[in-house]
Amino acid sequence: MLDGIDFDVDAGSVVAITGVSGSGKTTLLSVLGGLDRPQGGAVTVGGQDLSTLDRDRTARYRREVVGFVFQDFGLLGQLTALENVELALTFERVSRRRRRARARELLTGVGLADRLGHRPRALSGGEKQRVAIARALANEPRLVLADEPTGNLDAASTAIVLEMLMQVPARHGSTVIVVTHDDAVAGLADRTLHLVDGQIAAP
Repeated sequence: MLDGIDFDVDAGSVVAITGVSGSGKTTLLSVLGGLDRPQGGAVTVGGQDLSTLDRDRTARYRREVVGFVFQDFGLLGQLTALENVELALTFERVSRRRRRARARELLTGVGLADRLGHRPRALSGGEKQRVAIARALANEPRLVLADEPTGNLDAASTAIVLEMLMQVPARHGSTVIVVTHDDAVAGLADRTLHLVDGQIAAP
């Protein structure tokens, strides 16, 4: 549960959210992503108060404004890497040719040009997370929310994925908010917020 949280995030920055399990980190990310609605207060992203949106507009917000990166990757096993990224564009009235070109461009950008036709079972954990990052960027989101994105990765893959996430603001213009237990992740962010029992702890 969140309790009286109040903070602003600069556009184009990387913010890390830290705290022990149960401190409210994932709940905060869910509220920012429009997955959960707060019981009170306002959540404003890009001048838009999420608490005023109906269900359809909230769904549109999630599709058009937010890109999600999850700890468990969230890829569809029956689809190739290219198809998983393309899927994010399916509901945006983008032609198949443009979807494919965009997905190819993004996967090439995360170093997976030679893995386009591979399904998740044929990819390493780090490769799966890079596909997930490419998918999160498909709709050119203003906000990328990453929930423990390195939690299932080894040290080498963690370093690669972190570098890519930290480059997102400069390369894609998106703001990144990442929930993490990893001090190495927090150390690379522009700003770190630490949650204790649903509240932001004093630095």
